[in-house]
Amino acid sequence: MALGIVSGILRGRWFPAVFETVGRMEVAHVNIPVGLLIWVMIIPMLIKIDFGAMAQVKGHGRGIGVTLFVNWLVKPFSMALLGWIFVRHVFAPYLPAAQLDSYVTGLILLAAAPCTAMVFVWSQLCKGDPYTSRYPRSR
Repeated sequence: MALGIVSGILRGRWFPAVFETVGRMEVAHVNIPVGLLIWVMIIPMLIKIDFGAMAQVKGHGRGIGVTLFVNWLVKPFSMALLGWIFVRHVFAPYLPAAQLDSYVTGLILLAAAPCTAMVFVWSQLCKGDPYTSRYPRSR
């Protein structure tokens, strides 16, 4: 992973015009190449979904309820508190004053995005291993 990060930084320094062009390819503030690459990551999981297992969701009402409660009532407000503490007080001298609200908003949105939980949900639906991101080759 470190090699990929270093490689990306070096390519960005060596070919800045290419990366600036890719960065401008957006619609409604969504970068098209990034959006397409996210779909390339998701499609293999979508192909392996066991739609028959969807009927079992009813049996996990308590888990779904806890997940919804934490994702939509606990995380955004706890992150707003952390944003207020760290962005408004601890790191405020190091950040642009005009952008403090944007930083706090970004933290709240980050908390409201249950990305980690969705990895486990999609891994379970496609009978994969969420800990290694490996999927069975055949059934």
